[in-house]
Amino acid sequence: MPEQKLEVRMLGDFSVMYAGKEIVIDRSFVSKTTQLFQLFLTHAQDGVSKATLIDALYGREEVENKNGSLNNTIFRLRRQLKAAGLPDSNYICIQSGMCTWDETIPVWVDVCEFEKLVQEGQKCSKEEQLDTYRRAVAIYAGEFLPNMIGEDWVTVENVHCRDLYARCVQELCEDGMMEERYEEVLRVSSAAAAIYPFEDWQLWQIDSLMAMSRYQEAMTVYEKSTQLAFEELGLSPSPEMLRRFRIMGEHVSQTAEVADDIKNRLSEKEKAMGAYYCTFPSFVDIYHVFTRMMERSGISVYIMLCTLKHGNGTVKWEESKDRAASKKLASAISGSLRKGDFYTRYSYTQYLIMFSEIKLENCKIVSDRIRANFEKSCSGDYSVDFHVTSIADIDRDEDVPEKYFLNASGIWKE
Repeated sequence: MPEQKLEVRMLGDFSVMYAGKEIVIDRSFVSKTTQLFQLFLTHAQDGVSKATLIDALYGREEVENKNGSLNNTIFRLRRQLKAAGLPDSNYICIQSGMCTWDETIPVWVDVCEFEKLVQEGQKCSKEEQLDTYRRAVAIYAGEFLPNMIGEDWVTVENVHCRDLYARCVQELCEDGMMEERYEEVLRVSSAAAAIYPFEDWQLWQIDSLMAMSRYQEAMTVYEKSTQLAFEELGLSPSPEMLRRFRIMGEHVSQTAEVADDIKNRLSEKEKAMGAYYCTFPSFVDIYHVFTRMMERSGISVYIMLCTLKHGNGTVKWEESKDRAASKKLASAISGSLRKGDFYTRYSYTQYLIMFSEIKLENCKIVSDRIRANFEKSCSGDYSVDFHVTSIADIDRDEDVPEKYFLNASGIWKE
């Protein structure tokens, strides 16, 4: 028979279980009664003052009698808890302005248990501390009440929990690498990277995999994390990530299996159509190759910068319509170029194109084609500006006049 205990989870999601069955306090995750219940149980160990509850629930609202509103909310919460199937109880005890949970109903709250373990670990010896931190990170399933992150009190608690979690993960990874517990480092850092994909926990994943000579898996982590950072934030790989990339490349063994893997990686996974898209670091490498080729063969190579503009002058990556416009510009570029051309995203509003064996005057034809294809697919107050220059001009030591396409008339200006 399941233990008669109230289990509340607020890390990664919100759920309430009693005696092994899920119960629903309120249909709304953001109602005052739900928040009051969450606030009580977040402070289940030490209690919470009525003043703190009033500030959290009504601090930004125009309410004449905030104390009366809180009392009414407590009354409604008691009624809802009883209707949800909890045993008869007062549920909330109030004394001298402090509110505590009725101890007649045992309760386990993940965020309280997590914080308690971290605090205990900070007072323990090294070995006991690591064991306590392991138990703490096992509880941490995600950010604190992610569906309510707009509430001030939730944001404060979320930041606090995230910092504690980062401290535990860092300690476990540092000690794990020193003591050669590589599988543990991989497990802990992988969980952290899944929750916080933009906080460089992938570096520990890569380090632990390389320490176990699992270089192909490390390369996969590198590729996925750098692609995500570039697509979502417009960020190129950090120096720390690039240093690990070079190390991975140096340690790939020359076996028949690896040769087959290399052949597979070199092959394009999709049928070649339109221009070739690559990441910005790869684009830079291709640029260096063409620079050397020009010295020997004398071929002409041009770089074109395409900049997405909005009528009000700003394009914001967090705006879904602006992200959509950026993707449509990428599609217009891909469909307007030859298979032998290369392009990349330099930032969330700018794309770079590299042309080889093309005349300067033909660049205008290409820009007109890109603009026309973009305007067909993207309605709204968006436009594209173009700037083109020769690789030879870029590599000269002396200053050279920049050449521009006028956006509106399409006339070449020098």
